[in-house]
Amino acid sequence: MYLHIDMDYFFAQAEEIRRPMLKGKIIIVCVYSGRTEDSGVVSTVNYPGREIGIHSGMPIAFAKKRAPPADSVFLPVDREYYAELSFSIDAIIRGRCAKAVQASIDEWNVEDEGGEAKARELKEAIKQGVGLMCTIGVAPSPLGAKMAAAKAKPDGLLVLDKDSERKFIEGSLVEKVPGIGPKTAAALNEVGVEKVRDIRKLDPVMLAETFGKKSGAWLHALGSGVYGEGIGEEKEQEEVSRIGTLKEKTRDGYMILAKLSELEKDARDWLMEMKKSYKTMGIIFVTDDLKTHTKSMSFRNPRTWSEDLTKEKEALVNEFLSENPLEVRRVGIRFGNFMDLGGQTTLF
Repeated sequence: MYLHIDMDYFFAQAEEIRRPMLKGKIIIVCVYSGRTEDSGVVSTVNYPGREIGIHSGMPIAFAKKRAPPADSVFLPVDREYYAELSFSIDAIIRGRCAKAVQASIDEWNVEDEGGEAKARELKEAIKQGVGLMCTIGVAPSPLGAKMAAAKAKPDGLLVLDKDSERKFIEGSLVEKVPGIGPKTAAALNEVGVEKVRDIRKLDPVMLAETFGKKSGAWLHALGSGVYGEGIGEEKEQEEVSRIGTLKEKTRDGYMILAKLSELEKDARDWLMEMKKSYKTMGIIFVTDDLKTHTKSMSFRNPRTWSEDLTKEKEALVNEFLSENPLEVRRVGIRFGNFMDLGGQTTLF
């Protein structure tokens, strides 16, 4: 079975857990252009904001006219914070699934025989680990899973078997299908196609001539009930991480560092094999309450697989332990922001 995991209104929800006092308010996360106080666009808005007509891409000035000042807050995008949360979620998913591909900062495609049970496990693990809710669609095809997730938002779970998947997709408006944009949907509407089931009445030659050979063939397959298989492959890997469970829950820095050294060796082997240097290093901590935390640092110059990081690891571990009183049950290490080494084995 295929699972599609979608973090609900991710940026706005991330701000809710960082600032609990915002719970219940309309949260509008914005990309400010800097020209004026209100110049820029809305990036993400939570559901109370969507209910009054605020949406992604809306100019901030328009959003402010709709949002009641006493119940609304406008915040700038904090990409580093969201990326850290996304990394923690990714670690949770990969640690529990047979195959997972991250589709975006807040979406994952998963292939796992666990189906509904796996989806419920993931929802709970993500909620416990990072405090965020998500919606998951489960279906025999990746397309069905993605559409099921879109239908079930927010904080939902929709499971489709083969028969219900076909009925669900066939009965969907074409503009609701991932991969069909507004222009294609409008062109299909013009020839009498409103729902996916209507596509089958169109001649495949006409589809190819109108939408191009590749898109026409895809639309014909869609109308015929062929939804594709596989979740694809990862884009070029942007990070490498290794996570493991400690022998016992602990706050002993030496035990944590010993486990990190064990995990680090495998990650370094990957860096050496792929001939990559890196500019960021992070440590993952899963505490006794099952929450996932990360501590990371960036380097001015790229580091290679052969360089010692003992002092840096000690600093991050000590920083975490000084801030968090709970025992640690799992730890991990990650490297990112890669550069190609080519034929070099060291970098000066």
